[in-house]
Amino acid sequence: MNFRLAPVLLASSLACTAAEQPPSIMRFANASMDQLSGSFASLSADHIVWNSPILEKPTPFWLKNVLEVTLQASQPEFNATHEATLTLMNGDCVRGQIAAVTDDTVTLDTWYAGRLNFRRVMVKDVVIDPRPALVFSGPTGLDGWTQTAKQATWTYENGSLRTSSNLGIGRDVGLPDECSIGVDLTWRGPLMLNINFFADDVSTDSPALGYQVSCQGSFATIRRQNAGMQFGDPANIPEFQNNEKARLELRASRRTGNICLYVNGRCGAVWKDPGAAKGKFGKSIQFLPRGKEPLRLSAIKVSAWDGILEENAQDDAAMMGMGMNGRFQRGIPKPKPEPEPAAKPKSATDGRMKLRNGDSIGGEVTSIVDGVISIKTPFADVKLPVARVRNIILKPAALEEPIRRNGDVRAWFADGSSLVICLDSMTPEALTGHSQLFGSATFKLAAFNRIEFNIYDPQITDLRAKEELISR
Repeated sequence: MNFRLAPVLLASSLACTAAEQPPSIMRFANASMDQLSGSFASLSADHIVWNSPILEKPTPFWLKNVLEVTLQASQPEFNATHEATLTLMNGDCVRGQIAAVTDDTVTLDTWYAGRLNFRRVMVKDVVIDPRPALVFSGPTGLDGWTQTAKQATWTYENGSLRTSSNLGIGRDVGLPDECSIGVDLTWRGPLMLNINFFADDVSTDSPALGYQVSCQGSFATIRRQNAGMQFGDPANIPEFQNNEKARLELRASRRTGNICLYVNGRCGAVWKDPGAAKGKFGKSIQFLPRGKEPLRLSAIKVSAWDGILEENAQDDAAMMGMGMNGRFQRGIPKPKPEPEPAAKPKSATDGRMKLRNGDSIGGEVTSIVDGVISIKTPFADVKLPVARVRNIILKPAALEEPIRRNGDVRAWFADGSSLVICLDSMTPEALTGHSQLFGSATFKLAAFNRIEFNIYDPQITDLRAKEELISR
């Protein structure tokens, strides 16, 4: 089919009802970025064959004219005590459970591709996070979300909730009493956003119960809804002012009253509500923009939390200017008039692995079996649960960047991570490809919410950047 017919196809596609439209969308690399809903039939080196309700039969399209395909990602339930993130030399990252580390390979167990062996020279670093019970992961659509306006002002696209209004959206996720709420934020101009949690009613912008964290400019404050008063000190969050994109995480405990705000992995605030244990709360989360600039929410993850404050969390928050009252309330000493420069914290280059409680350990990883890491130290052999380790020190190596190949695609996981794969074949269920990073593998297509084509074409790269700017 001639690619120039795409606008006609688009118009016909829009005439279909939402119930009739399949979940996948193919976007074309033309100036107007036309799109066609449907599903994969097959794929070859030059063509993608596409099914659509408005096409009489499966129809081929030139791959050189395709920008990307968006998909409906899904993740099965599986048991794991930790999640390891590998940052790769080409800028991608991939997540799974650490199975082994040797001088030559870093091995991940994944639900979507089985066991993947990554070449050591292609891996920059390995970061490990505990994997508590997952409560909610998304978004995957608007279903289950409640908007505070009678007429919908939020839309869903590409794994993201988007709006340019000052009206809220929320859902009952069944928040446990100790929880972590993470979200990727993309905004324009100054950040103006309220986040309600432990809320009782998401049909209104002012729920009666719960907490509200207000992010305005470069500051964040907190208050309890039914108390109506702010508690704790305002937190200075420079990441809000210097960027238009950030990963935000709230950790809250109704048992202890501790509430922590993390931005891009750094603890920016530690607040404490002494009346939390006796308070009344709901189980919902809600996002309330306070301006009318574009805002996008993605990679929302809600999970249980063990309630443990990381060792340096309070000090890190205080160092960013949370206020003198906060220092005294938390028992943080008043700074000297001429403070000595703080000692530089040990980094990965010091050859020591950091533990979750703030300790560190030096040594060589000898094995990882059934979630237990064995470390040979100068004093003794130590065994630890992998979930207690924050990073793994890899043996120094001359790092290499993978070669760019014809047929490379960038596949995006629902959590915002990505992986470049040289595509061999694709079916409606699976993607098979190879890479200098990991060799050959077959991936479940359900793991991905987007696949980008022509990733090294400068014109299409510019078009993709333009689409990203427009969608923000």
